[in-house]
Amino acid sequence: MTFVKKSNWVSLATKLLIVSALTVSIAPASHIAPKAQAASTDKPAVITIAGKEVTWETAPFVTKGTTLVPLRQAARELGATAQWDASTRSVVMYSHGDKVVHTPNTNKITLDGYEIEMPEVSRNVYGTMMVPARFLSDSLKANLTVSSTPEVTTINLTPDQSTVYASSAKTVDTYLQAQNYSGLALVAYKGKVIMRKGYGLAGGEKATPPDGKSRIASLSKSFTASAVMKLIEDGKVKLTDHLSDYIPDFPRGNEITVHMLLSHTAGFNSNFTRTEGMTLEQTVDEIKTKPLRFEPGERFNYSNQGYVLLAYIIQQVSGESYGQYIQHTFLDPLNMKDTGETTPATKTITGYVKDGDAWDEAGYYVSQSGTGTFYSTLDDMMKWYKSFDNHTILSEDTVNKMFTTYSDLKPYGYAFLIKNVDGKRTIYHNGSGTGYATGFTHNLDDDVLVILLGNHYGMDMQKMLADTQVLANKALVK
Repeated sequence: MTFVKKSNWVSLATKLLIVSALTVSIAPASHIAPKAQAASTDKPAVITIAGKEVTWETAPFVTKGTTLVPLRQAARELGATAQWDASTRSVVMYSHGDKVVHTPNTNKITLDGYEIEMPEVSRNVYGTMMVPARFLSDSLKANLTVSSTPEVTTINLTPDQSTVYASSAKTVDTYLQAQNYSGLALVAYKGKVIMRKGYGLAGGEKATPPDGKSRIASLSKSFTASAVMKLIEDGKVKLTDHLSDYIPDFPRGNEITVHMLLSHTAGFNSNFTRTEGMTLEQTVDEIKTKPLRFEPGERFNYSNQGYVLLAYIIQQVSGESYGQYIQHTFLDPLNMKDTGETTPATKTITGYVKDGDAWDEAGYYVSQSGTGTFYSTLDDMMKWYKSFDNHTILSEDTVNKMFTTYSDLKPYGYAFLIKNVDGKRTIYHNGSGTGYATGFTHNLDDDVLVILLGNHYGMDMQKMLADTQVLANKALVK
């Protein structure tokens, strides 16, 4: 699958903030006629790697607002390998399992199948292939700082320090690339990160950074269920309490228990009106008008409505907003600094929706407290799931209740699904929302954890979770 996004480059002063340099091995110089080093109107550029000066084989320079650097040497300095593919007459770079392809004298690069158009074509300068510095930042995920004067542009590149890629994760990585996966992925074994990686594009022409923030969709429900269970531990709520205890005028509220809401057995339909700015109270009032699908407690039906009502109960009992209660009860103690309820101003990786054969940037994903409002990172979500193992936030008895199946129709507990994979007890959950498909799966017996925060809506996340858990188990458990 190909994602094509044309660059909209502006002046150096505004765009070099996302520029970076790298070089790769290229075809022999005899294949390309040499050009002049640089026109007299070109401006020199000082490129440092991790703050250290580099003696460049051909001096970087700025032309028409674009910084050009020697491909092969820059790639090596940034930790990539590069080779010339004579069959396709292209340069191929490898870094952390990624494959980057560039055909000399063009303005196109391909990152694991995602095509990006650059502002300038590459060029040969006295036998050295020079490429736009942006080529490296987009493809090798290097961090960059820049300063510029009328006389010289200075850029410092720091090699990607966020990606973790052990050889034992290769089968999972190869699988995700074959699925055209886009977003964030983490594999951990016994608390150690084996792979942390970004795939595809995160918005515009920027490759997805492994430490990026993402909407997590219905993985948010684990925070809602945990908040209710914490209130139960504190003696402020009971699983046998009725909805009418907290919303007296709720139709048939005296038949619906907190347990039913947590386990999706209350009889509610799934969705509600999603309008930006709609308050929790307004959504609750809307749910009051909806008929039940079946008698309370009769069977399972996944319901966002039920978790909206749980968020309302959390607010009623705690005297705080839903987000505030979760912040000081869970996020602060676990040092989850990159997690919280999303607003339109929150900077997350961009979500995408499919339009024919192309992927278009999605609009803001509107949800409601209790269901899908949270954003997070791979590292923070790992802290969150490990807290259930360590019982640092909730007691072992409480966690066991959350990981118990309450329906014959669906192996669902409280915000977690439970199954056996390769004979190992495994919990998992998936989610989706405008522009996003997310999920996690955790082999509890061997402590093999996979987190996928995808930014392409419509991916078959349940299949990906099942497949990656099997691959990770086989690769890591000896």
